[in-house]
Amino acid sequence: MRTTFILLLFTFISFPFCAQNSKNEPFEVYNIRNEDDGSTVIYATNTYLCEESVSIDFNTLKNMVADVELPFKGVVPAGAKDFQLLTLTIKDATKESQFGFITKFCHGNIYEDKHDSTIYIIPYQAGEQHPIGQAYGGTFSHYLKGSTHAIDFNMEEGTPICAARGGIVIFVKDDSNKHGKTIEFQDYGNYITIYHEDGTMANYFHLQKSGSKVKVGDKVTAGQVIALSGNTGWSSGPHLHFQVFSFTKNMDFKSIPTLFLQEDGKTITLEKSETGYKSVH
Repeated sequence: MRTTFILLLFTFISFPFCAQNSKNEPFEVYNIRNEDDGSTVIYATNTYLCEESVSIDFNTLKNMVADVELPFKGVVPAGAKDFQLLTLTIKDATKESQFGFITKFCHGNIYEDKHDSTIYIIPYQAGEQHPIGQAYGGTFSHYLKGSTHAIDFNMEEGTPICAARGGIVIFVKDDSNKHGKTIEFQDYGNYITIYHEDGTMANYFHLQKSGSKVKVGDKVTAGQVIALSGNTGWSSGPHLHFQVFSFTKNMDFKSIPTLFLQEDGKTITLEKSETGYKSVH
């Protein structure tokens, strides 16, 4: 009896978009073979501070059967270690067996639609107003798939930025001081990502170098100062790029429109404005 492991490929979907291998990464899928009967158990370890959705598609499965429906789709809790996903058993011990699979994963539970209708506050200090230079579908950069429901608030560098909604900080980058008006500068943008309880996330982009007031793992409340605005990355001038996003069941990036609280207690979808909208907390 011989079991051959053929291929293990990972794709990690996040924002900014990137791909990672499983070796020594925050999320890993791996297998352990039982020497007695040749069965194989596939596990995952998730050191991210949010749930991770995972799909496993077997491109090779010879003389083996899974104990779950394939392709496998599941959710690994935040902080889970050696989380069992599925087991492969050998059909005929006298014959050779093989398996190989492709794995994709992304932040949040994409298999349970928990997106709620939470009202957001405008992400700067109460009483302030800042012009909106680019709103939904803006022609400079918000026409791109990943930014269709983003808002750009024009403001001087060093302006305090507030959390538009409470959650947990899952990413912080604030080590860059580079910026430019072309997409080649995109990776130089400083940002904070906050994960919300309904599985959505908010990005606060173009922050000042060393301007973060929070760290990964911090729990924040709506209205809390989390950073200082800047002009880093792909930027035509000092501003805050704000957007809420999640992922579809196919693990495609999904930009989400948001409603913001106004002084009269009503909600509004923000549009381009030379004066901006007054923030209330």
